[in-house]
Amino acid sequence: MDITSAGQRVSRNSPGAVESTAVLVVSCDAYRDVWGPFFTLFWRYWPDCPYPVYLGANQEVYPDPKVQTVLVGPDLKWSPGLLKMLTDLPHPDLLFLQEDFLLSGPVDTAWVKDLIAYAKAKKAGCLRLMPIPGASHPCPDRDDVGELPKGSEYRVSMQAAWWEKRVLSSLILEQENPWQFEVQASRRSVELPEAFLSLREGKGYPLDYFTTAVVRGRWEPAAVRFCRREGILVDLQARPMLPISYRLRRALRSWGVPLPIVRIVTLPFRRVRD
Repeated sequence: MDITSAGQRVSRNSPGAVESTAVLVVSCDAYRDVWGPFFTLFWRYWPDCPYPVYLGANQEVYPDPKVQTVLVGPDLKWSPGLLKMLTDLPHPDLLFLQEDFLLSGPVDTAWVKDLIAYAKAKKAGCLRLMPIPGASHPCPDRDDVGELPKGSEYRVSMQAAWWEKRVLSSLILEQENPWQFEVQASRRSVELPEAFLSLREGKGYPLDYFTTAVVRGRWEPAAVRFCRREGILVDLQARPMLPISYRLRRALRSWGVPLPIVRIVTLPFRRVRD
């Protein structure tokens, strides 16, 4: 197992290493240009984060003494990479984040801690902190949280959530990509006894962020504009923005425009650069 902190190896058995909850930022070396913006915003908007913070990567280490890097080695695909991160993470439960979840406002630490304590008290398998999708009905003893029923779509999602590590690990199959995992693991989750909880929509966010700042390996323009407003440099040489043709196609499809018309309309934009 390789866990490093600013280039120094950290023993799994070092004092204090087995506190309960940790933050795990799931990533890979191909996204290392996103780490700077992510952690700049993370510490800006969550300076009092009470949990140890880990970054999952292949071989690169993020140079911040407050961040420990879980190294999974080269050339691992998404599922086996995540499984190795979880195996090597020396904590029984975690707050799952991805490297393009750019915090966009102050984190309500007290609310996060209260939600995690509630999930543990209920012996839940997970509690989703970004309700995409959220629970429809409240728990009997709590209005801001509800249970995601067995059989519901996206009962498992890769949005920000507290997870019991054992439960998340048990849902992973090594051949699946993230999109397949959300669909198939939601189906597999019906076999587990643990409850799957989520915040309810319209109840606010203790931890608010761009739900996906990078799409198809490219920056969302809104995320780039946000970073610029925050005074954060985004390396568009390492990772360009989504092309105009894709953004136009996405907008037209969201408005219900038939695909043949979309193809015709977007054709002149396919060679246009931002």
